[in-house]
Amino acid sequence: MAISPKRIAWDACSWIAHIQKEKILGADGKTVAEDRGAMCRPVLNAAERGILEIVVSALSLVEVLCKNREAGIDDQKVRDYFDNDYILLVSVDKQVGDRARQLMLEGHAKLKPPDAIHIATAAIANAEELHTFDDRLLALDGKVDKLDGTRLVIKKPAVPAPPAPLLTELERGPGGPAAAS
Repeated sequence: MAISPKRIAWDACSWIAHIQKEKILGADGKTVAEDRGAMCRPVLNAAERGILEIVVSALSLVEVLCKNREAGIDDQKVRDYFDNDYILLVSVDKQVGDRARQLMLEGHAKLKPPDAIHIATAAIANAEELHTFDDRLLALDGKVDKLDGTRLVIKKPAVPAPPAPLLTELERGPGGPAAAS
């Protein structure tokens, strides 16, 4: 029986951080306080190995293109990032639009429409996590219901921890839980 990949979502700033190999400098202006590009790479590596599926709003195609064009990065390189089997590109349809509108009406961190669309996309796709570097979105961790009724985890990019392995019959021993040695 094949195991389905974990589903996570990325907002546009995660893609931008990866493509631009973004580094945030510390107060001294020299020390790297956060290597965002490096934080994104293990997630993509896991996706490339089939461990993860990355949900992306179609809105990201435009947001990422605009930011990378400003940085002088080739448009085709940007498009190529979204043209992979492990990317689930989600249209901004009526369901996503209605959920994004609902989030904004609820007053969540004074969301801007693009941010609300990214959260709505992750929630409707039942992503286990939404990865972002946006502090306003990070503040919503555990406060947004997904379609399946659970709460959406919103955090900086990181590979989700694998579930604890099930004990095998041998490990449990005859009669239940793992036998003491």
